[in-house]
Amino acid sequence: MVLAAALVVMSPLKPTFAQEAAPAPAATIPVAIGIVNVQQVVSKSTAGQSLKKQADARRKQNQADLLAEEKKLRAENDQINAQRATLSPADFTAKQQAFQQKLNAWRQGAEQKQKAFETSYNKAQKTIFETLQKVIGDIAVQKRLTLVLNKSVVIVSAQAWDISDSALAQLNKVLPAVKM
Repeated sequence: MVLAAALVVMSPLKPTFAQEAAPAPAATIPVAIGIVNVQQVVSKSTAGQSLKKQADARRKQNQADLLAEEKKLRAENDQINAQRATLSPADFTAKQQAFQQKLNAWRQGAEQKQKAFETSYNKAQKTIFETLQKVIGDIAVQKRLTLVLNKSVVIVSAQAWDISDSALAQLNKVLPAVKM
């Protein structure tokens, strides 16, 4: 009886092929492709240029503020070091420690300022990309495109497939500027 069960289990079964298992497609979807140079559209857009100007101005201002504060701190450190001969060791150590705390606070402030800058910049950039994505979706619907690819992943394509200019024009209408 065990032998009979083993023979049943080991008997060859009829193989099934993928062709038999897959249902036939109901309808074929025509492929219409669009290509967008996302980086170029963002950099040429009025919102992208606005963001770049704001970021450059804020970087320049942050740098000037940091340099001015650094100059004050260096002068204060030089003043403490010049007083070393006239101060008792305990007073000099106390002044050095107070200066070190001030220096650490300045560094933390600079880091927080940089993080705030990056957060603000990334948020504005995200707004541009999200708006561009909606614009590309609208163009795809309008032109009945079934596939839109970023130019950065395409090696060669027909120029007629490029919808970058349309995307740029529409993005400029929808989002003329962003605030950082």
